[in-house]
Formats: sequence, C-alpha cells, structure tokens
Amino acid sequence: MTKMSKSVYLLCLLFALFSSSLKAHDTYFAFAEVKYDDLNGRLEATLTVSTHDLERVLSEKELLKGALSSSPMNSLLISSITTYIQSAFYFSSREDEQLIWQIEGIENTLTGTTNIYLSSIVNERSGVFTIQFDVFMDRYPEQQNKMTFIFHEKKITRVFLNSHRTDTFKINQL
Repeated sequence: MTKMSKSVYLLCLLFALFSSSLKAHDTYFAFAEVKYDDLNGRLEATLTVSTHDLERVLSEKELLKGALSSSPMNSLLISSITTYIQSAFYFSSREDEQLIWQIEGIENTLTGTTNIYLSSIVNERSGVFTIQFDVFMDRYPEQQNKMTFIFHEKKITRVFLNSHRTDTFKINQL
C-alpha cells in the first residue's frame, strides 16, 4: 500500500467510525409534568419533547414545512400541534370525558427540546384520571414516555411504553 492509499484508507475508516456515532438519537423519550390545581379546577402541564421528532411528525402529516424554530407560531401551526397533542397526550375523567388541552406557550430550547405549556379545565373533581401518553410511539416503537403528576406537593410518576400506553390513577393515591 502506498502512503497516499494508507492516508485515504485511514480517513475513510475515521469517517465511518465518526459518522456511525452521529445518529439522531439512540433512545426516544418524552416527559410530562402535570399539576392539578384543585382551587381553580385546572390541570397545568409541561410536555417536553425532542424538537426534531416533533418536526418530523408534523412534517410527515404535512402540518409543518421546515424547522419549528423558523416557522411563525401562527394559529394554524398552534392548532396543528394542539390536534397532535390531543391524540397522543390524552386525559379523561371518570365519565370518559376527554379533557381539552389549550396551549399556553411553546418554547424551543437550545438543547434540542421543545417545551409545550398546556392547561385544561377539569369539570369533574372525582380525582380519577385515565391517561394515554403515546407521543411519537406510532413513529418510534422504542419511544418511552414518563409523566410526573403533582398534587399538593406530592408526586406520582408513571412510565408509558409502546406495550403500556395508558394508565389510570386516583389523586387520593398521592
């Protein structure tokens, strides 16, 4: 082997090793923190998702063109994000009444995540909720989501997997 071919071989090898480590991500996670404000009868939530996963899902549904950070947060985009969240981060009360999330704000962070701030009025105060948290699970079978529910400074955490997308709990468990 000539010196030139050794250099090319070494560069190709380094490139292959380097590029194989540049996957979008090895794991898929979304996080939610939900607080129940019983004085106002509201749920307040922060949903944290990977920005590029949200962009990909919205682009595949032809709801977004380009990057989320460079798209104007107009009513059409907010409505599209709300529709997606309603189908993938689903809360219902004892009477199977689905809670309607309202987006209070969206923040794209420098770490590649998007925080979506949500609120919903809770009409029935039984304290029993059924939750479906399958954000991105249809797109990424490896997706794992975690939700922390807070009530009166007490917390309960639930994990949602592709094989376990829903859970039911009572607030008095806290």
